[in-house]
Amino acid sequence: MEPRKIFKSGKGSYILTLPKDWVQKNGLKDGDHIYLEISDDRITIFPREAGKKEKFLDLESLSFDRVLRRIIAHYLANYDVLRVKVNTEEQRRAIAFASDMLIGMEIMEDTGDEMELMAHLDPSKINLEEMIERISRVCLSMLEDFIKLSSQKFDKKIASSIAFRESEVDRLYLLILRLSGDARFFRSFVRHVERIADHIENMTEAILKLEKSYRELSAISEVYEIAKSSMIAFMKYDIEIAEEVLDKIANLKKDFLKLQEELLKYPKEEMIYLKTILDSTNRILAYSADIAEATIDRSVMG
Repeated sequence: MEPRKIFKSGKGSYILTLPKDWVQKNGLKDGDHIYLEISDDRITIFPREAGKKEKFLDLESLSFDRVLRRIIAHYLANYDVLRVKVNTEEQRRAIAFASDMLIGMEIMEDTGDEMELMAHLDPSKINLEEMIERISRVCLSMLEDFIKLSSQKFDKKIASSIAFRESEVDRLYLLILRLSGDARFFRSFVRHVERIADHIENMTEAILKLEKSYRELSAISEVYEIAKSSMIAFMKYDIEIAEEVLDKIANLKKDFLKLQEELLKYPKEEMIYLKTILDSTNRILAYSADIAEATIDRSVMG
């Protein structure tokens, strides 16, 4: 690392000289512009504006779902511009759906047989940890509302709101995957949160089929507290909270066996959907345990 001295210039500016070899190697001369990427503790200097990562895609005869998967894959691979050859109206609908689904991705041009998608994202202005906190809050709010819906007052408006927020979790999940690069603990965390949200959506669909609430399902409030604690532990690097989460999950298994016995009194038609809720609840506990274990691993590795 080469040290360089800062010189004061006037009342409010400072000057830093650039190494001559670096200037010449990058073909720069007096009067040229350079580009700075500024964060709290460092400044990175670029000899020219970073080029956009672009690709041309010919969708050929791909279906809606396959087109969607292709667009998402390129979004996650940090492509900035996608020029897409469109062959069917189904493909056009898939591209429009992808644009709505992917944060920062917009359709910039549509010439009939080709469409251009562009990602308007500046990673330097997005705080990854804030995004982690946001996806956690949205997911937990879904579970909190499911408890109200399933054990206190059945309300289809709440169910619709939960479904809407599940879509928001998906959008945040894909954004965080795009931004997190090789940060494997962040990637693992958001995958678990996204899957918890999926199970809450499954539970909501089941209670919609039943069209009523069940007092016994108030026990899921303990699952909410465990999921919340696991996410807090991860964000705070707190091993103690993570260990408490794992202990509580182990102790909760007996309570859920008792809950399962209580629900056996209901007719078989209802039990099918109640079992779906119980199965998804157990999966949420499992993902919460995964988050707690990842917290311990993350804290040890630093």
